[in-house]
Amino acid sequence: MHLIMVVVTDIFGGFTINEYDPIDWGSIEDKKHFRDLTTKIGTVIMGRKTFESIGKPLKDRLNIVLTNKNFKNDKNILFLKGNPQEIISSLEKKNIKSAAVIGGKKVFEEFFPYIDKIFITIEPIILENSQKLSFKRENFKLITTNVLNERGTIVLEYEKLP
Repeated sequence: MHLIMVVVTDIFGGFTINEYDPIDWGSIEDKKHFRDLTTKIGTVIMGRKTFESIGKPLKDRLNIVLTNKNFKNDKNILFLKGNPQEIISSLEKKNIKSAAVIGGKKVFEEFFPYIDKIFITIEPIILENSQKLSFKRENFKLITTNVLNERGTIVLEYEKLP
């Protein structure tokens, strides 16, 4: 399965202010980039708190929400529990070939060993008291850079080396 990490950060790698951060500090251009990219991928994986901060399933995508709570699945939303290997196996059985991992912190960290591509948007701001992601070093190569707006918002695309 092809797993793509999609995240937006400040210039120091801060990606969230609190556990229910609606990320309203991100630019309009990044929101469009996120929507276009994750819609093209077709499936998004997120934790329950990320889902609750969004407030509803993302349109035109299969939403996988990781939780130990019992919620009712719906047309474009599945609530699953398990470790990353179990989740990946479950999605592969549904013939899902790729998915975007969109947060939160615990989900990013647990799925990171399985990620083969990263899209990181860097907003030209500093978030006070923000959480940072910490990963074991992996071998990724910068593939593309894209400037999204005149303020200096950029998207970096990385690919895992073989």
